[in-house]
Amino acid sequence: MIVSKSTNLSSSVSSWRRGKSTFFKTRTTTGNFSSSSKSSKISLNRRRSSRYKNTIKMENFESKPKPEGAPECTVYYTPELVSKAIAELTAESARSAIEERGYFALGLAGGSLIKMLSGLKKDTNEENKIEWEKWHVFWVDERCVPLDDPESNFGGAYETLFKDVPIPRENLHAIDDGLYEANEGASAKSAEAYDKELKSLSETILPKGDGGLPIFDLLLLGFGPDGHICSLFPNHSLVKVNDARWILPIADSPKPPPERITFSMPVVNMAKRKVFAAVGEGKAEMAKHILEDANKTDGSIPAAMVKDAEWLFDTTGSSKLTTTHVRFEFPGTPTLLGLDTKEED
Repeated sequence: MIVSKSTNLSSSVSSWRRGKSTFFKTRTTTGNFSSSSKSSKISLNRRRSSRYKNTIKMENFESKPKPEGAPECTVYYTPELVSKAIAELTAESARSAIEERGYFALGLAGGSLIKMLSGLKKDTNEENKIEWEKWHVFWVDERCVPLDDPESNFGGAYETLFKDVPIPRENLHAIDDGLYEANEGASAKSAEAYDKELKSLSETILPKGDGGLPIFDLLLLGFGPDGHICSLFPNHSLVKVNDARWILPIADSPKPPPERITFSMPVVNMAKRKVFAAVGEGKAEMAKHILEDANKTDGSIPAAMVKDAEWLFDTTGSSKLTTTHVRFEFPGTPTLLGLDTKEED
């Protein structure tokens, strides 16, 4: 189980806010916590010092090792900390891939995930500057609309991040919106062309693994309230497709617009690193279902079919978990919450 309950943490934060100016010190903690276990708990002890009032310390908990084969799940206090972690792990994956073969292959979902990378625009690490010219970015799914349409995943990512960083336009691998004039009838030819483009890239840019499948360095994945990923929807025939195609057309999406393209599930699972972010109360119930009781093979919850994924939560996104082993990361939280004002002597 995750922590005593995220609501307890939230109420603690609220109570901290109500006090006079306080300075909080937190200690990074890791472990598996249970509200029902007397030995697995967090106690927040207030202490006075000559300089600071109401200092908070995290202690009196029992840390348990992650069970073998369990997913890597990390919980942060706030959505801001999740965004920071997503940006940092992306930059870390890029540095590792570039050092290994000279390029970085990143696959992105649409939605709010791209906003979590906006911190990369403020790259100030002179020693490990982001080498944008060595990045190659792909989209795990795309709606068959013009690239400047508000519904375009590429368009949203370009406006949010990529127009503000020095990445060559040819390294942003979008679908060819010149192949269609309307959504109807667009998915088959768009998928075929995108499949062909990706397969034409050199293996220094996009390596291949077993069965000739591509090995992306990192996929940043979202999931819907129905458990879909990419444009692979529950119980759809495409979920179990396992053939030579990397990119699949879907002409009957249950969400508009109906025609889209999507990575296949084997392509998703071949990636070196797959990361989900579950932020906010709206993600909590499905995240629990995916991790704890969904069928992993029948296609009813496609997100549950992703193997060896990493999960990043804020406290509300993790609030429904009951049996999942999690790790807590709390560094920097007081500053982000605006709680680090020193009490004057």
